[in-house]
Parts: sequence; structure tokens; C-alpha cells
Amino acid sequence: MHGHLPDEPSRIAVRLRAEGEFAVLTVDDAGPGIPPGEREAVFRRFHHRPGSPGSGLGLTLVAQQVALHQGTATIGTPPGGTGTRVEVHLPLSAADAPTLRLPRRRDWISRGD
Repeated sequence: MHGHLPDEPSRIAVRLRAEGEFAVLTVDDAGPGIPPGEREAVFRRFHHRPGSPGSGLGLTLVAQQVALHQGTATIGTPPGGTGTRVEVHLPLSAADAPTLRLPRRRDWISRGD
């Protein structure tokens, strides 16, 4: 995620839950975090920290797709106080909409470069 250092392994936790009439996707990382004053800017095209290997389009595309589906995307801090939390709220489908059965509830942790 935003601010990951290339020489350190990344640690990411992904959670999906229903909350009222919304599906809530939460992605937490253990990186350096994003200061509160920069959190809105990360959704703008080509915004990235100096020296970041990214293009600055990832969270822009997330925000665009979420908005197209009448949802919201926000940036915060995970409960541990370090890292970054991206939270996406999307309205759940109508009762008669086609559905996909998901595997039982799990928290997934991925480690990578």
C-alpha cells in the first residue's frame, strides 16, 4: 500500500463484512501510514510520495469504481495506531439481485515484496 518500503516485507490484512445495508471492505497495512492532511490527496490522479515506485493511480481507480457503485472510500489508521486503513463501503444489492456464495468468514493476511 501507500508508502511501502521496497526492502521490507509487506503485511496486509483484508476483511469483508456486512454492516447494515452496506458491504464493508477493510484493508489494513503495517507501513508508515498516511498523515491526516494527505489522506484526501491520495485519491487524486498521479499523487504519490517522492520516491514511491507507484504511478499514483491505484487509489484513484478505487475511488472512481466505488463512486460508480454509490459507495465511499476513506483512509484512516488501523486500531494498532500504525499503518494505513482503507475502508470501502458499498450498498448491498437488492434482495432479488443475483448473488455469489462466499467462503466462510476469514481474515486474510498476505506477505509479499
